[in-house]
Amino acid sequence: MNQKRKVLRLLLRVMSCMCVLWSFALHAEEASESAQHPVNGWGTEVPGQAAAEVLAKDQFDIFEYVVNGNSVLSVTEIEKAVYPYLGEHRSIDDVEKARSALEQSFHEAGYLTVFVSIPEQEVNGGVIKLDVLEGKVERLSVVGSRYYSLGKIKQNVTEFQEGHVPHFPTVQKQIASVNINQDRVVAPVLRPGKSPGMVEVDLKVDDKFPLHASMEYNNRYTPNTTKTRLSGNLRYDNLWQSDHSIGLGFQVTPEDANEVKVFSGTYVIPYAGDYWAMYGVVSQSDISAVGDLNVVGNGNIYGLRYIHPMPSPVKSFNHNLTLGADYKDFKESTRRLGADLGNNPITYLPFLIGYTGNLVMPESTTKLDLNFVFSTKALVNDDAEFAQRRYLARSNFSYLRGQLEHTYTLPYQWQWYGSLGGQVTGDSLVSNEQFFIGGLDTVRGFLESSALGDTGTNLTMELRSPPLQKYAGSWVKEMRLLAFYDYGYAKTRDPATFADDRFSQIQQYILSSYGLGWDVKAAHGLFVRLDFARVLQSSWTLENGHTAPLKPAGMAESGDTRLHFKVGFDW
Repeated sequence: MNQKRKVLRLLLRVMSCMCVLWSFALHAEEASESAQHPVNGWGTEVPGQAAAEVLAKDQFDIFEYVVNGNSVLSVTEIEKAVYPYLGEHRSIDDVEKARSALEQSFHEAGYLTVFVSIPEQEVNGGVIKLDVLEGKVERLSVVGSRYYSLGKIKQNVTEFQEGHVPHFPTVQKQIASVNINQDRVVAPVLRPGKSPGMVEVDLKVDDKFPLHASMEYNNRYTPNTTKTRLSGNLRYDNLWQSDHSIGLGFQVTPEDANEVKVFSGTYVIPYAGDYWAMYGVVSQSDISAVGDLNVVGNGNIYGLRYIHPMPSPVKSFNHNLTLGADYKDFKESTRRLGADLGNNPITYLPFLIGYTGNLVMPESTTKLDLNFVFSTKALVNDDAEFAQRRYLARSNFSYLRGQLEHTYTLPYQWQWYGSLGGQVTGDSLVSNEQFFIGGLDTVRGFLESSALGDTGTNLTMELRSPPLQKYAGSWVKEMRLLAFYDYGYAKTRDPATFADDRFSQIQQYILSSYGLGWDVKAAHGLFVRLDFARVLQSSWTLENGHTAPLKPAGMAESGDTRLHFKVGFDW
């Protein structure tokens, strides 16, 4: 029996040495692999099959595994891994299986720089010892950054701090958070440290100067105004070396500088994985669009948003929760809009709960935006101002607005694009909160915001050609032709009605069109978009079902055509 133990002890000593050598060989070989699985597989195979076969018939009892060197797994997790390999009449194969299972438990838990070995030992009393070598970070460096603070990058990837055993699911989340900034890409590279079992990490940075600007010239005008607009935006995305973003925007009418003037400012602060955004708009226009913000009203808006990225079950899906409030102070309008009966000043404070989701698949992308807006007179709202602005309007109001977009790649690189938007409410809204249709983003062939309503919907379908840039010069990065169909519906609750139809408010609009488009994206952020539309349907009816005797100002009619254009740059 003593002789058998000596042979077993010798074999365990040999296997332990080979385990360490083999693990460090794999360590050096896999250091150049992707950061997602930089050292996956260290120590997962230990030579010794021949020795195991020799003693396959030599059995001994195993009543306990003593694990040394662990600081990251719980006792329960360790027991779960080795429990199947306890009992009487066990062999050296069972010891190896226990070692492998325990090591696999570390890896499945996300600790990929940890491996397990079998130390030299005597098997006494049914106790087997296993040693855990935790691959801690010996040195962390940031290389290649030109415009971003090295210390700030280190602070945002705390899982790679020196002396720490990295948990790779957390590493992936922290790297993804750092890489949200479009001007900076950080990739971790791991290699063996100078000390056995230790790891050195380089955070390689590929960054660009975080200043962005855009300019656009278009013909997105509203009734009774000049026919072109010039808009621009300037944004810096690394203020204070803290990823703070500050931006300024404007929109003017080049043909008459005093006709439309809209200025906006934004400030975004990242905080603990979330974002705080503040913005302000000063508008001298009844209806305008500055960037992604549509403004209905002549006055000032000051807003605050809290944006919380929510956990996602898959990498291809991300979604955010948004909470916000806007202080809106509108002056007298230059014309009556929507269902408004007056153009008197109005001040109120609406709140917003929003949800945004994006799903990116190999052949499709889907985006959903939902916003629930509500307001109450308990704060700054005044019932009298609402009543003077519109018949039956109240300072307590709410509505739900949303939009769903889907792009699908067809055979031969054709694309289908669909968009469905809408708004529902049980209240009579002032024009500043109504749903509008008409224009480049809703129903082409009509002027911008040709019709407004309390509830409504808009539908867009496009068939896009395969990429055609190969037929143009090398400066063209993407070019497609497209055919489209647009539809819009808007309805007003409780419109003001009189015996003479000429004085009654329009209750319902139905607009539709079809046409062809050309979309070009060129070098240096240059872009050109042309859409030629023909009006298919244009109707406006009163509550009694009659067509309104007076056509709304600037309203296109069936058979009318219009060319929408925009040209500019975005970098």
